[in-house]
Amino acid sequence: MFPHLNTPRATGNRPRVIYCLQPVLTRVHASRLNLFRSIGMMIGAIVGVGVFGLPYVFAQAGFPSALLWLIVMGGLLTVLQLMQAEVAIQTGGHHRLPGYVREYLGKGWSRLALVAMALGVWGAMLAYMIVGGRFLFLLVSPQGDGPEALYALIIAIVASAFIYRGLRFAARLEVVVVGALLFLFLFIIAASLPHLEPSALVSTTIGDFFLPYGVILFSLAGIGIVPEIRDVLGRRARLDLGRVVVIGMVIIVALYALFSAAVVGVTGTATTPIAFDGLIPVLGDVFRVVATALGALTILSIYLMLGIELLNTLKFDFRLRHGLSWALVTLVPVAAYLLGARAFIEVIGFVGAVFAGALGILVALTYANMLRSGVCKTHHCLRFPSLFTWILILLFAAGMVAELFAL
Repeated sequence: MFPHLNTPRATGNRPRVIYCLQPVLTRVHASRLNLFRSIGMMIGAIVGVGVFGLPYVFAQAGFPSALLWLIVMGGLLTVLQLMQAEVAIQTGGHHRLPGYVREYLGKGWSRLALVAMALGVWGAMLAYMIVGGRFLFLLVSPQGDGPEALYALIIAIVASAFIYRGLRFAARLEVVVVGALLFLFLFIIAASLPHLEPSALVSTTIGDFFLPYGVILFSLAGIGIVPEIRDVLGRRARLDLGRVVVIGMVIIVALYALFSAAVVGVTGTATTPIAFDGLIPVLGDVFRVVATALGALTILSIYLMLGIELLNTLKFDFRLRHGLSWALVTLVPVAAYLLGARAFIEVIGFVGAVFAGALGILVALTYANMLRSGVCKTHHCLRFPSLFTWILILLFAAGMVAELFAL
């Protein structure tokens, strides 16, 4: 019926139908590649040092109750990310979270978002410093020789030297570093399985029920990544951004649950605040060397990337000079560490409950104001019930207040 579609081109033997379909197939391949890349970005932006604190709070709160926290918080954070995704899709321009806050809440709120993001990054850097120092300490001093604080300061000093130069290859490290971190988690899970005691996971004893809140919120936040994913997806953001958020969050929650189950199933109530070091007596010296070497390098790299991200924020958003920005980026977490902020669970619990909670409130308020703006009068917007939005805001506010009063 269409003989011309089956006629080979004069320049070769490829049928013309294949030639005509090639651009379409190329676009489909590119869209799938961007979808997978975006899911990887979502996972890479959220999975981090907080996961090392999860097994401890699972053991202290009781595995079933902590798992419930993880599932509920995972669902709430997924909704929050979908809210931010809708704001990113419906708003013109290439903004980041402070830009969207400025658009719908005003300049003062935007400055508050910048401050909360900066404080959150400082807190995360402090957490990475604590964990990185522990990794390096266990790698170099298996017999417990030397002060652990020295190794944490080494991590900070080495990273600070590179942060000053603002290394351009830091962004290129992200894929490798995230891959190494995920491999480390999977390696710990695989090494733990033969030693797993299921009875440690089914205990109905409820310990400190509210302990997991801040740690899980810290581990799941990653609030600033959605606008970047929107840019990667381009024209397909309207179709694929929500899918990326849901798939990414499901994978992360599953990974966290498996990692926590593997560690708690081996060490039970003796689970340590930085998870893996309690596994060393059970899993042996080879595990210690592999886990600590890979962990130290990964932590150092992420600390470096966080520092450069904050350096650029201070330079371009706060208009500070390079030298002053570098000094603030590198000295604040070191000063906090030297002043005694070295309890890993307390640090990530505070940062999660207060700073991630504050950013969560800003995202929810921005979304609520967008729904009331002219944008959603001329475009179809994803609408969550306003009651649900206010429940999120009240939850984050209550978590902030409870954490501040617990100091």
